[in-house]
Amino acid sequence: MKREFHFLIYLLLAILLFLGNNEDRLKKAQFLSKTIYLPLVNSIQKFNSLLDLKEKNQILSEKLSEHTIRITELENKLQEIENYRIDYETGSYKHLLADIVGFKGEFKERCLIINKGKMDDIKLNYPVISNDGIVGKIVSVSHNYSIVLPLDHSRFKLGVMSKRNHLQGIMKSDIFGNSYMTLIKPGSDIKVGDIIVTSQISSVFPKEFPVGKVIKLIENPTEVFMSAKIQTFINPSQLDQTIVLLYEKDKSYEEELKNN
Repeated sequence: MKREFHFLIYLLLAILLFLGNNEDRLKKAQFLSKTIYLPLVNSIQKFNSLLDLKEKNQILSEKLSEHTIRITELENKLQEIENYRIDYETGSYKHLLADIVGFKGEFKERCLIINKGKMDDIKLNYPVISNDGIVGKIVSVSHNYSIVLPLDHSRFKLGVMSKRNHLQGIMKSDIFGNSYMTLIKPGSDIKVGDIIVTSQISSVFPKEFPVGKVIKLIENPTEVFMSAKIQTFINPSQLDQTIVLLYEKDKSYEEELKNN
């Protein structure tokens, strides 16, 4: 009975709305919307507002996710830049600039020839660097020229360590110019992305000069030690100048050990 009553009321209101001209209908509709239909109109408006808010919330959530991902990417990039930032200066060591004027050898077994020699006070085993990292060491000296054994040569060996935790190892290269940090105990704390620098046990370079970064870890069940492949900061074949450090490491302890 109640439903029929409501139906009759709505029917009468509908008939009432259709009576008269367009202007009368508009006035009656506006009156009903502000009186009888006001709760319904408010409900519809609130519902539409909720739908609009839900849509806006979805858009904001997507934008927040995009910003979060971007912030994470920037934080990772900043960390990578921070890892690469290695402060080292030649100011505390006497040094001189030398031009690369030739090569000796073939393929990756090539040595560099520089235009500085004995007349410039160059000596054997002087370290050679560039603005981005180590290059090699002096292995032969003539009056006006010297030969540099580059770090990617198979005869080049160097004491190195991880910048992050000072994990020690020896850097070696194969005949193809691939460089590795060797003599790493299995289970050691080393990971891809670690920066490798010269260590205190280097017989040529001062401590903490940049070498490269770890790009791959290599474990062989038949080997006692594991190794890490290093991407060196310097490609010697792309250089046209180098910096020679007039530096000789103090090895007085070797004489003391011989006498004991």
